[in-house]
Amino acid sequence: MKTADITLVFQGAFKPYITREREDFARNIKLTRKVLPGARVILSTWAGAELPPGMALDALVESEDPGSLAPLKLDNPHANNINRQLVSARAGLAAVGTPYAVKLRTDCFLEHAGFLDYYREQLLLDGGHERLLACSFFTLDPTMFERLPYHLSDWFQFGPTALLQDYWSAPPMSAKDARLHETQGHAAGSTVFERKFRARFAVEQYLCMHFARARGYACPRFLNDTADTVLADFERFLVRDVMLLDPWQIGLRFMKYDWVGASSFQRLNNLMHLDWLALANPQLAGVADPAPLRRLIERRRRQKALARLAFQRSSALHAMLFDPQRPHHPMRRLAARIVRRLAQS
Repeated sequence: MKTADITLVFQGAFKPYITREREDFARNIKLTRKVLPGARVILSTWAGAELPPGMALDALVESEDPGSLAPLKLDNPHANNINRQLVSARAGLAAVGTPYAVKLRTDCFLEHAGFLDYYREQLLLDGGHERLLACSFFTLDPTMFERLPYHLSDWFQFGPTALLQDYWSAPPMSAKDARLHETQGHAAGSTVFERKFRARFAVEQYLCMHFARARGYACPRFLNDTADTVLADFERFLVRDVMLLDPWQIGLRFMKYDWVGASSFQRLNNLMHLDWLALANPQLAGVADPAPLRRLIERRRRQKALARLAFQRSSALHAMLFDPQRPHHPMRRLAARIVRRLAQS
């Protein structure tokens, strides 16, 4: 695989200036092109987008904006942009003529292309079987705090172009599904995080389930459906069809979400590369000295088991512990210290 075999598809809104949030869309494209010389670059954005002079693009794809849906969560005003993602990602990927593609957002960039080295190594281990490479943040662990199977991150994805085109082929989310939990209660036993959802499924779930169901995997019937068959098939899906890398392994910088990497809570809440490796390559085939890695995996398992137990036992306190209006409550600070201690144990 050569870099000339890859097309970078930057998908989403584009502004020609540095925004008040310090987002620099033109810089993101320029820096990413530099780390993958020879790769084609496509910007898939909205009709009428203004581009700065001298933008080095191989193609510009403009789509009509389908608009947003009601906010994804009941306590958050941010619009649900799943249909915008679908339109711009699908249009950008349709314009790809190379065997491989990268799908990333316009507010991200690559500072190196380490994902290619990892992918090539896995390709050899798999005897040529192609996977969908995705980021660990936010690929949720459905056994932890937000039990949402098939919540595969859409920050960054790499793989054969046809595979990515399939992944982004889901139909639009309906307004009815986007507002389901305005009128219908959540499943009994839902956690404080799961009860925040307005939509029938999270955006990432909706996309991934369409892809996985077409391949015969059992998918959730509702947001936090953790039936044994669903969890078993989600694990099988990860083992067979997915590769998870942490952002620093990929080379991905998403400055708006730099806080995630520093959050002990999120490191436990998500499926990191170590978690995926323990599932997909339990014998650590191809690793020259597997003993240190085996110790890290076992330590990670212990951390998650302790955190899972602590979360389950403290359910009566969750409304207070996770109230965004009370960030400095002594109990909340204590809980944060406990989580950090678990992540370091």
